[in-house]
Amino acid sequence: MLRRGSAAIALLGTLALGGCSAPPFVTTNTCIDWVYFETPADAAADADAVALGSVTEHRGSTQYEGMAANIWTVEVTEWLKGGGEGSIDVVSLPRSCDDTGDSMSQFGPDDSVVLFLRSTDNGWEGVTPWQQVTAAAGDDTFPERWPDDLYE
Repeated sequence: MLRRGSAAIALLGTLALGGCSAPPFVTTNTCIDWVYFETPADAAADADAVALGSVTEHRGSTQYEGMAANIWTVEVTEWLKGGGEGSIDVVSLPRSCDDTGDSMSQFGPDDSVVLFLRSTDNGWEGVTPWQQVTAAAGDDTFPERWPDDLYE
């Protein structure tokens, strides 16, 4: 009987010490392995829609796969593929792996951009966090290649 009591006390002591060395909560982060499109033409071919317009305002936020995602209002001047309204809200996909950057935040109302979009039950979202928006080419189409600072 004494052995069982000693074993139980040793086990409880070990559990108590283990509790002191571990944090009281578990943290996780989400990482998504996004598809990469070689060119904007490749992104356009995969997108449900491609819009030319400008990012006019930050509309709010939502969740995407457990991560915070921004919603932006976009004024569409022309649908290059697909179609929709003249003013749309777009979920800017989160970059994941604790990267909180938002590629749509670098553009404003005076910037002519091309958005590569997917249609979902909840509305429009970008095709990938980095390749969802780019500056429009001089002729108001999508450029032939991605900018050098795409991943900044």
